[in-house]
Amino acid sequence: MTLLLVFGILTTVHCEAEMGSEDNPYPDDHKYDGEEGEDEDGGDESEEPGVEGEEGEEGEDLAHYEDDGKESQLTQKHLRDLHKKFDANNDGKASLHEIMAFAMEKSKAVKAKEIHGIFDEIDSTKDGHLSLEEHLAEYEAEMEEADGEQRELLKQHEIEKFKAADSDGDDKLDKHELVAFMNPETHPEVFEIHVQHIFKTQDINKDGKIDKDEWDKTVRREHEHHMDENLDHDGEFKNLDENGDGVIDFTEMKHWESGRFHIEHAMKKLFHVGDKDGDKHMTEHEMAMALDDLEEHVDTHSHLTDWVFHEEM
Repeated sequence: MTLLLVFGILTTVHCEAEMGSEDNPYPDDHKYDGEEGEDEDGGDESEEPGVEGEEGEEGEDLAHYEDDGKESQLTQKHLRDLHKKFDANNDGKASLHEIMAFAMEKSKAVKAKEIHGIFDEIDSTKDGHLSLEEHLAEYEAEMEEADGEQRELLKQHEIEKFKAADSDGDDKLDKHELVAFMNPETHPEVFEIHVQHIFKTQDINKDGKIDKDEWDKTVRREHEHHMDENLDHDGEFKNLDENGDGVIDFTEMKHWESGRFHIEHAMKKLFHVGDKDGDKHMTEHEMAMALDDLEEHVDTHSHLTDWVFHEEM
């Protein structure tokens, strides 16, 4: 009888430890300094719920890196590790602002890496720079279908972007300047020129704003051209129209062209399914527990997966 009583007490304590208290049903895993739970060799002694610790040849826990034959699967451990990168102020919580700051820096680093990787292919003269003449020769060859007036407008736009990206004014772009030129959102001046051009092409009646009809004829048509016909275009327009005036202004278009709109929309879904206490912050535990729900939000799952596997800094 005594043994049964002791066993019952131990079981109760164990369950309470796993579930957390009634006041805090989602316990905070914030440990970062020293990372309690790791053994002397740096291995994690804890296991995720429902995950068996199958060991690989190098001692790696294969359950954390499942392979579907195409790419690794996102796991709770991945989300916990990602949370540490989000948590810039190291307070154990990640805000939407922190996640967006991480996303933008990640994007810049990835794009810089991509440009540096293909620079030799772009630099036709192999002199370590891309000249304006080199770029225009290549660009004009791609504008064969454009009429004379449109061709000239596009050419002038490229020249303006080139000069804005050419920070040292030597009429040629090195690898770093080329990143700004080819990815305008990474450089304020180039981005301003880029968005002005996009806005003009979409503002068909030239009234300084883009209404729903213009949106459908320009942005929506572009989406459908790229086989994105299943997108909720009406919903996107409404969400982008942040001030609710029924049109897209220049500031809202900058939000769209920067990529922030799409990422922020996806991360809001993460908070919707994961922020259980509604404090507008995600703890490590909350983020890990959101894994199963993320399968219903493809865009959110895709961004997180890219940050874990494909966009290494």
